[in-house]
Amino acid sequence: MSDVFNILTPVLVLGMIGYVATRLGFFKSTHRDGLSKYVFDFAVPMLLFSAVVQLNPPKVSTINLFASYYIPLALVFMVGLFISWLIFKRSAVEGIIIGLGASFSNTVLLGIPLIPRALGEDALFPLLLLISVHGITIFTAVTVAIEIARGRDKGLFNLPKQVLLGLISNPLIVSLVAGFLWKLTNIGLHPVAADMFHLVSTSVVPAALFILGSSLASYSISGSVGPAVLITVLKNTVHPGAVFFLGSWLGLSTLWLSVATMLAAMPTGMNMYLFASRYQVSPSTATTSIFISTISSIVTISVVIVMLENG
Repeated sequence: MSDVFNILTPVLVLGMIGYVATRLGFFKSTHRDGLSKYVFDFAVPMLLFSAVVQLNPPKVSTINLFASYYIPLALVFMVGLFISWLIFKRSAVEGIIIGLGASFSNTVLLGIPLIPRALGEDALFPLLLLISVHGITIFTAVTVAIEIARGRDKGLFNLPKQVLLGLISNPLIVSLVAGFLWKLTNIGLHPVAADMFHLVSTSVVPAALFILGSSLASYSISGSVGPAVLITVLKNTVHPGAVFFLGSWLGLSTLWLSVATMLAAMPTGMNMYLFASRYQVSPSTATTSIFISTISSIVTISVVIVMLENG
């Protein structure tokens, strides 16, 4: 239990500093926008690029890793979607966004800082494998589903172009692709470049956690609590539980199983709010879900770490 305390306490303290600074007005939304721009568009892409180039992937199949994570993700998405229709009587578009919230993990602001810290640097390779298709698959599927639900024929006609532009304009995707391509050249990184990437990578964790805390200070419990509780239960408990049991059944190695389970245990990603805002579908429910899921993840992530430590 002391290991869990040592892992989570610095993370929580940094997030709390960002939260308090924002609440007191010392750190404003404009400041957060600038820091977020640095983290998302520069620091994290550089971290992902250098990590891909320098990692030595194990010579084992990744099929079971992807199956262990994404089959439960799809099932959780569908459960969230159908419950929102049948019980909460939400529209098709809002049901899709609720399904997104129930299945999409906060990979950048919490997954990347926390998982290597808890599991070691060797966790980076399976983590990057999962992240490399995380946004592409989910964002594409959700966008297509929403456009179909809204019956926009013209939107569907332009959808392939929109998806392609979205992918090539996403710094995280570009950096991962560039890293894999550069690795194929076997050139590696010059020591000076490696030191530069390392210097930038050390700034990712504190900056991301500070942004996360600051973002929570801007959110509040203002939407319908019922869907938010549903999302939190599915995201924080059902998803990691399903990943753990399927991964164990498929025979994943201890490290890869731990990475997949911890990534699934991360709270709802903030992209749920971006989709809700883009389509003007109950953004207050999205902010409530993110807030409750993130706060309660302090407990659920602690439980996951203890379970993984105990085998």
